[in-house]
Amino acid sequence: MLPTYETERLIFRERTLDDLDACVAMDLDPEVVKYIRPTPPEPEHRIFMRESISRDYGDGLGFWSIFEKAGEGVEGAFIGWVLLVPLAGEGPEVEIGYRFVQRAWGKGYATEAAIVIREYSFQKLGLDAICGVTDPDNAASQHVLQKIGLSRKGDRFAYGEVLSFFLLTRENWIAGSAERETHGQV
Repeated sequence: MLPTYETERLIFRERTLDDLDACVAMDLDPEVVKYIRPTPPEPEHRIFMRESISRDYGDGLGFWSIFEKAGEGVEGAFIGWVLLVPLAGEGPEVEIGYRFVQRAWGKGYATEAAIVIREYSFQKLGLDAICGVTDPDNAASQHVLQKIGLSRKGDRFAYGEVLSFFLLTRENWIAGSAERETHGQV
């Protein structure tokens, strides 16, 4: 079971089958999946999503559904998800990723959620590194990865295509944490 997190604006908890309809609806928006493999027709995608939600990704790994906060500890509208899973379902690298409905874009939600999961990955799970992959043209997603400390390390074949590969090692995370503390940003 994944921990539940709450920030000033968001609540995120382990993704469940209760989130299936919202996840499928988000993925059927062509703008949301513009930089991702084409989404299959709705019935096929629903089966894929059901399997994805039910899958065991390993201890401490998986997907969190993200909701706007409607009050202290109260979930508002579903706005997306954040993940920490083996890269391309196989690893050995552990990938951080995110997806949001269009109305949630440009509000800093992806960065806010990714920071929490970055901290969880190093502080709670003790991972040696986390990575992220994006379509080479997806500047917004690359910007989020860079804002949370990942650096571009070239390209990597994953999910059936060549993607831009980003990495943050524990060593660099520790160095960045010290720098954030020095500048009062923690």
